[in-house]
Formats: sequence, C-alpha cells, structure tokens
Amino acid sequence: RHPPRTKEPNHECRMLKGWLLELPAMLGLPADALPMLLACGAVIITLFAWALREPKVPPKPKQCGVLDAKGVLWRSDSVGTLVSVPEDGITHVWACIERTAQRFPHKRGIGQRPLLKREIVPDPANPSKHFEKLSFGEYEWLTFKEYRDRACDFAAGMVAFTGLPSKANLVVYGETQRDWMVAALGAFRQGIAVVTIYATLGEDGVVHGITQTKASAVVADSKLLPVLLACAPRCKTLKHVITLSPSIDPKDRAQLEALGVAVRSMEELIKDGRAQARAPAPVAPSDPAVIMYTSGTTGRPKGVMISHANVIALMAGTTCPTAVLMSDGTPLNSADVYLAYLPLAHIMELAVEITLYFLGMAIGYGSPHTLTPTSIKMKQTRPPQKGDAMALSPTVMVFAPAVLDKVYAGIKIKVANGSSLKQTLFGWALDDALAKYDKGGVGPGFLYNAVVFSSVQALLGGRVRMMVAGSAPLSADVQKFVQSCFNAPLRQGYGLTETCAATTLCALHDNTPSQVGPPQESACITLRDWEEGNYRNRDANDPAIGMRRGEILIGGPAVCLGYYVNERAPDADVVKRNAEDFVTINGMRFFCSGDIGQITPSGCVQIIDRKKDLVKLQQGEYIALSKVENALKNSPYVEVPMVYALSSKDCCIALVCPMHAALKSFAQQKGLPTDDMGALCAHPEAIKEVSKSCLGACKAAKLVGFEIPKKIGLVADTWTPENGMLTAAMKLKRNEIVARHKSELAELYK
Repeated sequence: RHPPRTKEPNHECRMLKGWLLELPAMLGLPADALPMLLACGAVIITLFAWALREPKVPPKPKQCGVLDAKGVLWRSDSVGTLVSVPEDGITHVWACIERTAQRFPHKRGIGQRPLLKREIVPDPANPSKHFEKLSFGEYEWLTFKEYRDRACDFAAGMVAFTGLPSKANLVVYGETQRDWMVAALGAFRQGIAVVTIYATLGEDGVVHGITQTKASAVVADSKLLPVLLACAPRCKTLKHVITLSPSIDPKDRAQLEALGVAVRSMEELIKDGRAQARAPAPVAPSDPAVIMYTSGTTGRPKGVMISHANVIALMAGTTCPTAVLMSDGTPLNSADVYLAYLPLAHIMELAVEITLYFLGMAIGYGSPHTLTPTSIKMKQTRPPQKGDAMALSPTVMVFAPAVLDKVYAGIKIKVANGSSLKQTLFGWALDDALAKYDKGGVGPGFLYNAVVFSSVQALLGGRVRMMVAGSAPLSADVQKFVQSCFNAPLRQGYGLTETCAATTLCALHDNTPSQVGPPQESACITLRDWEEGNYRNRDANDPAIGMRRGEILIGGPAVCLGYYVNERAPDADVVKRNAEDFVTINGMRFFCSGDIGQITPSGCVQIIDRKKDLVKLQQGEYIALSKVENALKNSPYVEVPMVYALSSKDCCIALVCPMHAALKSFAQQKGLPTDDMGALCAHPEAIKEVSKSCLGACKAAKLVGFEIPKKIGLVADTWTPENGMLTAAMKLKRNEIVARHKSELAELYK
C-alpha cells in the first residue's frame, strides 16, 4: 500500500505561509513571537467586527396606545383604568419624602457645588457691559436622611418665624437650587401651599402672585431682594422674607425692615428649627400643594392650583415599570443620577425632581449658565474648570428644546470650523448613526462612538443613557442629531402645568420623530373637533389623512384643581377660563389644552398645531406661526425666530435672533466687520445670507408658499427670559416682542 498523498498547497497559500514566517523578523521580533502576533491579530479582528456590529433594537410592541369605543386614547396596557398612587399609603408629597428617607437613609441623595469665587468682568467686545463669572468646587452631597432632616428643621423654624398655619401660602421666588426644594418640602410637610414665581417674571408678576394669594411670607434668592424691595410697598400682605443665601446685605435688610418686613436666612431658621421640633400637619390629597404662576405668553400670569393628589398621580404614571425605560431596557432606578438645572418654578422640573427623589435617584443641582465649561457664567481657566454636567456625570437629563437647538447649532459650527479630516470622520460617524436610527437603533458603531463622538459626550459627563425633551416641539433633525452624538435615546414628552407635566412620553423603542408618545398610565386623551381650523375626528376616514385630528383634551387624576381665584376680588377673566378650560365628559374631568393633535395608527400623539398660533391671512388661508418657526430653527443661522402675520396682509414675515457665532463666521469669510453685532444684523449681505438659509429650511420642511416668510429682519439682542421676551420655559412672549419691534415689523411689511 502506498501512503496517502497529501494535497499540495496552492501558490497563494505558500506565499501567505512564507509571509507569516517572515513577519516577526520584519517587525524586529524573535521567530518565536509568531503565535503571539497571530493571537493579537485575531483579537483586533474580533474587536473591529464587534465595533461595527448593528445595535440591539428592542422589539416593538404591537401598539403603544389604544382608542376605546368612545374615542378615548389609553396606554395599551391600561385601557379603561388609571393609576393614581405609586404605592399604598402615598397620598401626599411629604409621604414620598419620608418613604425615600426610610428606604435609602445613607445613600447619597442631593448634591450641589460650592461656589468658590464670584467675579464681575467687562465684556471684551463692549467694556460698558459686565458679566458675572463663577468658579466652583466638586459636588458635595447630603444623604436622603440628612436632606429630609434639613427640610424638617426648616419647616419648624419657618412656622415659628412666620406663624403660617396649615393651608396658608408660602411664595418661593428664586432660581433652581438645593434649598429651593428644601423650602418647598418644608411647606408640604406643614400643609402649606407653595406659590412659585419665576425668577424672571418681573415686578408686576411678583406683585400679582403675592397679592392674589394673600401671601405674607416669601422665600427668595438674596440677589432678588432688590426686586422684592421695589415690590414691597405694593404688597400689603408681605410681612416675612427668608433668604436662600446665608448672607444678607445689611442695606437690603434695613430697607425691608423699614417697610415692616422681617428678614431671616434659611440657615438661621434651620438652626432654630433643630432646637424646636414640630410634628407634620395633616394633609388631605385634595389640598393644594402648589399654586404655580405661569409666565404666560399673553396677559397676566395665572396661578394654576395643583393638589397633592395631582402630583402623586403624575408620580404613579411615571414610575410604572413600563413608563420610562433606559437605553438598556431597564426602568429608572436608584442607581441613576439626574442633573437638575431647569426652572423649579416650571412644572416639568418640579414634577421630575419629586418623582426621581421618590425612586431614590441621586440629584445634583446645576444651572443652564454653568452646564458646560464654555457656558456663559463659567470663568475660563487653564485647564478649563468642569461644567456641572462634567462634574456630576449624570445618567438622566431633561431638556427644553431651546437648549437642544443650541447644542445642535454649537456642534455643527465647531465641526464646520475643524479640519477636513475631522469633518469627514464626523460625517461618516453621523451617517452610520442615522442609518441605525432609521432601523430603530441608538448611536453609531462602537468604533465611531469611541473615536468621534466621545469628546462630545464628555461635555455631559459621558454617562448619559436617557434624555427627555419637553415644553415645546423638538425638530426631527435635532432629535436625530442629538441622539446620534450622545449615543442615548432622546424621547419627547408632552404635558402642561394644568395636567401636572408629563401626560405622554415616547417609548424607548420608538425613534419616530415629531411625536410625543402614548398617554402615561395616569392619563387619557380625547380629541375635540375644531371646525374653524378644519381638524376633525372624522379625518381618520379621509384616505389623504387617515388619522383622528382635533384639540387635545386630557383627563385623569393629574388634571389640576383649576386657576386660582381670589374669592374676595374674583378676576372675571380667570373665572371664565375655569369654566371654559375644564370640562366633564362621561363623568371624567378633562383639561382643554388648546393644542391640536392627531393620533397615529400605533396610538401615539403628534402635536401638529395650536389654536392660538393660527392667523387667517387676507386670502383666507390659515398660517400656523409655530409651525413656520420650527422650520426656521433648522437654519444654522437661527437661534430664536418669531413669525408675524396680519389678517390684512397676504403673507407672513419674521424676526430672527441669529446665532452670533455662525453669523460672525459668515461675515469673516465675506470680509465684513464683526465687532458690532447691531451693524452686522443690519448689513444687506448678512440679511441676504440668513434669508437664503431660512428659505432653504422652509422648503426642506415642505412649507407651502404663503407659509414662507416674505421678508426677514435680524435682531442683534437675543431674546431671553431675562430681558422679558421669552417665558422661563423659553416660549415667545409675542405681545412683548411685537411691542418692542413695532417699527421693524412695519418696515418689513412695506
């Protein structure tokens, strides 16, 4: 027998074998290093394949929301039933605080950064202007028990100082910070309603809130004492002021005391309260917890009365196991960290914080002015000091769309100013992420994420795994871009002050932009026909539309008590609004939102219009101002737009506060002067460039001819809550803007 003949290797195999045998020598390594090199090569190939893997996509449930026979939309897993409490025995807000302190007594709970230095520096471009610059230390923490005890001590000291009885009102007037919530929790413990007033509301709004609620005590930021001083002569009920800062300017104290107003700091009252403990007052679920003054876009602020039961119902809907899921499919839990920086005088932030506190989640306080190393109030140092997000490394963040619009524009400008290599890599990474987005995924492959987007994610601490946007519509482009760059789900929610915030929230699996999800388990929704705007429930039978459309009415236990009315001097307009805005249908109380929505086949809500934003043009066509404004925001030159239309005209026009950095970059390319923003905004070349970009944004949004602004004017001084042109929720105050820019609008219409 002949031995079996071995198959001769082909030429390519012999070459590969020879190359492998020579590889160690080529690299200057000994011959016995070949196995190690082969092993390293296998690891690299495996890692590369893993980096390019498709993201895991959560399975889509068949239906997010379900319409019943009466046309009421429910969450798919709670049709016909609404939750009102998260746990037995939790019927008022203080009960949540006690429960959390019992569950997590020694866990880090509430953090804030110590202010190390405050400086006032001149603006290099305009020395007559000055800015506040701040330096901070690292976060310092209280455990949940320590925080609960601080609120108890404040409650005792506050009642001893003010003499406030249960069911009285305590005004809290300040920016978001740890002790804002301490003041609120202390009031809740004693059955006292918290009256919230935005820090940017202005003197008339402050006077209105204090006098209408007959409040005798105000908790305020020390820096807002000058405003209180100006208001005090008009606030006949005001007798006590408590400052959030431990230091009080002697002049402010003396002036307030001269007006008959006693002044103490919170720290003083906490010290007093520690020495004289006080039992909590009995609180009924129907008792008012908050009277929240909205910085309305028109008219005087209205006080929305929110009961303890309303807040608890919101918590119940949000903490249901299926309500809020993170990027890995797990619910919100006590291991997460939340960055609190939005206004606590806004229902969204207040409701979120109380809910997350109940879950045992660590909450670190920050500010929109110190969020990142380059934020406006951060002192620039070498190396740069950390912004709040980098210092905290949160896993959960909530955004107003206006903030995300700035993030979107800022990243795009930075990329555009980078090298061609960086632009190319960023484009590849973004294309990869957007391709996965369309398949239901989140973020790009591992390699792109690690190499390209990690530096962007580091600005928010690098650990964010869930983002929520609310308070205004979020454009589809911004949603896709931000979710891709930060490699975490960005979901929209919808709610109003009158419904105690989040009525709906998009599901984890749902990447569909421009929708706000199904109802939470504590709410249901029905649509009311609006004939004037041609939005009807029967639109579902129109093949060209295929969805119910109409005004959104929200029902359930989170719907507020109504607008505050002073019984001794009732405001006829507020009484009328209470009668019109709150209706009972089939035994359930609903709030009429004024927003126009449609219900998708999957049972999700899309906001498509707003009754108040609709203007009928001369030729009879209706134009939705907010719809056009949302389209304009997609221009890289636009920071804040306002569309304006008159029924006597056949077109609309727009005023635009431009992105200063983007406009200056264009001006430098064209050789235009950039030292005077006012002059640049008036330059024909700048107006032409921004108008061209806005036209492109409108066409990309598929606006029809009459919806596209005929002319655009540029406004150098950006509208903000501080200058009274925006609400604290970053919404346009149209009346104030029109009054300020009356001549510019008239010129545009010529």
